[in-house]
Amino acid sequence: MLKAISCKHFSQGEIVFHEGLNIVLGDDDARNSIGKSTVLMVIDFVMGGSTFLRDEAGVIRELGHHHYNFSLEFNGEVFYLSRNTASPEIIHLCDDKYIWVGEKSLDEYKGFLESNYELEDLETSFRSIVNPYSRIWRKGGLDPNQPFAGATKEANAIAIARIIDMFGRSSDIAAERTTLEAQKEKKTLINKSMDANIIPNINKKKREENLRLIEENGGKIQQLKDGFGGALNAYESLFDEDLKKQQYRKNDLSASRAELQNKIRRLQREMTGITPRLAANIALLTDFFPAINVERLEQVEMFHQKIGAAVKKQLKEELANAQLEDNAMGTEIATVESHIQAKLSSKGMPDDLFKQVFDLKETTDRATEEIRHFDQKVDLEEAIKATNERLDRIYTKIFLDLENRINLKLKAFNAVVYGASRASSELRFKSASSYQFTSPADSGTGASYAGLIGFDLAMLSLTKIPYVIHDSVIYKNIQVTAVKRILRIFAAAKTKQIFISFDEGKKYGQEFVAFLQRFTVLKLAHDKLLYNKDWRDRK
Repeated sequence: MLKAISCKHFSQGEIVFHEGLNIVLGDDDARNSIGKSTVLMVIDFVMGGSTFLRDEAGVIRELGHHHYNFSLEFNGEVFYLSRNTASPEIIHLCDDKYIWVGEKSLDEYKGFLESNYELEDLETSFRSIVNPYSRIWRKGGLDPNQPFAGATKEANAIAIARIIDMFGRSSDIAAERTTLEAQKEKKTLINKSMDANIIPNINKKKREENLRLIEENGGKIQQLKDGFGGALNAYESLFDEDLKKQQYRKNDLSASRAELQNKIRRLQREMTGITPRLAANIALLTDFFPAINVERLEQVEMFHQKIGAAVKKQLKEELANAQLEDNAMGTEIATVESHIQAKLSSKGMPDDLFKQVFDLKETTDRATEEIRHFDQKVDLEEAIKATNERLDRIYTKIFLDLENRINLKLKAFNAVVYGASRASSELRFKSASSYQFTSPADSGTGASYAGLIGFDLAMLSLTKIPYVIHDSVIYKNIQVTAVKRILRIFAAAKTKQIFISFDEGKKYGQEFVAFLQRFTVLKLAHDKLLYNKDWRDRK
C-alpha cells in the first residue's frame, strides 16, 4: 500500500496514508484551486501515472521541476522511492532518509507494483488496471455511463477485454481468440495475395464455369487418347517430366517475348516523335496570338532539341539492348522447340497432338488451382464464422457470470444507500464490444454517480484492484443522506485503499464532520493550500 508522500513544496509536510479510507478534506465553502484534485493527481503520479505531467493546474509551471518522495509497504517491508517531474521515466530507489541509492525505469517500477499487488497472473498491465478507477477532475473516468473505460476514446472492446481479464476469465477465451487471430491473419494474407495477383481470385460463378471446363477438357483428352490409339498414349506422355518442363519453358519464353516485342514497338514509336516540332508551328501560333514572344518560343525549341538529342541517344541504346534480348529469346525458343520435337519424335507422337493435349491439361490444371484457392478462402471464411460463434457462446457465459456478480453487489450497495425498494444501477453486456451501465429506474445525475461509486466498490470487492481514487466532483450531485451512507461503507474497507477528496463537510452535520476527520489525511482550505506558493490570482 501507499504509506506516505512528501515534497519540499508541500505547505504541510509529509502526507501519511493508511489502509482503507483516506480523505483529502477541503473547506466548508467548497473552495476550488486549493489543491484537492492536485493531491489525487500526485498520488496517481507516484503510482506510475503521467496525467500530472500535463500540468493543467500549473504546478510545474509555477514551481519548476521538482520531485516527490514516497514510500510503499508490501508484506511488512517498506520501500522508499522518488520520482522527478524532470525525468519521470526514472524512479529513484532511496534509503529511509530519501537519499538516492539506485534507480528503476518506469516500466520496471510498474512491473514492481504489478508483482507486489499480485497482479502478475493477469494479461492486463498495472496502469491499465488502475487507470479507469482513478477518477480525477481533468484526468478522466468521470463518465458514469462508462465505468470501466480507461480513456475517453478507448474502444469498448478494449475495456470489456480488460474487465474479463480482471475477473480471471481471459483463459476461457484464449484458445479460441488465438485461433481466430490466426484465421484472420491467414485471410488477410490470402486477400493481399489475390489483390497482387499472386494467387488467382475468382467468384462463385467462375468456380462453376471452371467445373464445367474441367469436365469438358477431360472428355476432350479422352477423345484424343481414344482416337490416336496404338502403342502411344498421348495423355501419359504429359507425365514425362522433361517434356512438360520444356513445354512450360517454351510458353513462358513466348509470353516474355511478346511483352518484349511490345516494348520494342513502343521504343520505336518514341524514337520517331521525341519532341514536339514547335518551330514549324511558330508562324501559325503568331496568327492566333499576335502578342506571343517568338524569340522565347525559339529558345524553348532549342532547349527541347538539346534534351531530345540526349533522350534519343538513351532510347537508341535501350532499343538496341531490347532487340538483342529479343533475338536471344527467339534463339532459345527455337532450341526448346527443337528439343520438344526430338522428344516427341522419339516417342512417335505428332507434335500437334501433344500440344492439344498439353494445352487442355494446362487449362484444366489452372481451373483446378483456381477452384482450390476459392474453396480455401470459402472454407476459411466458414471456419472464422464457426470460431466467432464459439467465442460468442463463451462470451455469453462469461458475461452472464460477470453481470450476476457485479449486479448483486450493486443491488446490495443500493439497498444500503437508498433502501431496498429503489432499483439499483445495473451492468449489461451486449457483445464483446458493447455494454450498457445504467440506472433504469432513476436516470438523474445523483443516481448515476452513486451507481459509478457502487461499481467501484464492487470491483474492489470482486477483483484484485488495489485502490480507487475519487475526486469530490463525483459526490456533488448525490443527496446528503446517500453520501453519508456511501462514506460509511468506505470506512468499512480495511485491506485496500480508497483515496477521495471531499469538501462542504458542514452541510452533512457536526457528527459526520467528526467522522470525516477520523479518516482525513490532509486538510486544505482557502488559507491552507497544498503548496507553499499561491498562484490562484495570477493573470
